[in-house]
Amino acid sequence: MNAQPPYKCVLKDVSDCHSGKQPVTVSVENHNLALIVHPEGYGVYDDDSAPILLERHEGKLRLIVWADINDQEPTHIIGLEGAKVDMRQETSA
Repeated sequence: MNAQPPYKCVLKDVSDCHSGKQPVTVSVENHNLALIVHPEGYGVYDDDSAPILLERHEGKLRLIVWADINDQEPTHIIGLEGAKVDMRQETSA
């Protein structure tokens, strides 16, 4: 396996009312089984692991989020099949 180093970036606030920045690390883990998004200062129930994971499960892409650090289980599992380009419906103008 060719391990790739994590990608580090700093997100700027999209609101004109706030000027904060958020360091984020994005990495591929578990032998290319998951894309991990880890905002600095955020974690999950039992440690400071990344609270955002993108994976392919049973042939379908899904996003898993731990939005509450006090909950052991993910708070959101979002299937992305409806976002596939071939699912777009043509609209009449």
